[in-house]
Amino acid sequence: MLRLTVRGQTPEEALLQVEGWVVEPDLSLLAQEGARLLAASQRLVLDLKGVVFMDAAGVALLEQWAGPRLALRDGPPFLRLLLQRHGLHCEEGGEKEP
Repeated sequence: MLRLTVRGQTPEEALLQVEGWVVEPDLSLLAQEGARLLAASQRLVLDLKGVVFMDAAGVALLEQWAGPRLALRDGPPFLRLLLQRHGLHCEEGGEKEP
């Protein structure tokens, strides 16, 4: 099960908390919400600390969004390693909510 919570949004930045399983059957929800937030903000920050698993389709979605408009943060160690192997950087902690 995938749970998404918008923790804050300004024209500059949106913060989306992602929890649970980021897997293909639920990816349309993340894709739609991410696209909506990116349309309204210059940058999307995904807080990944609640992610317990991500499949190849989840990684592929993040790869599509990769670039200066996407920031990944607080992923558990297994997720940071997985994302790193796909050329994605996930920061530990730090950023404030918008």
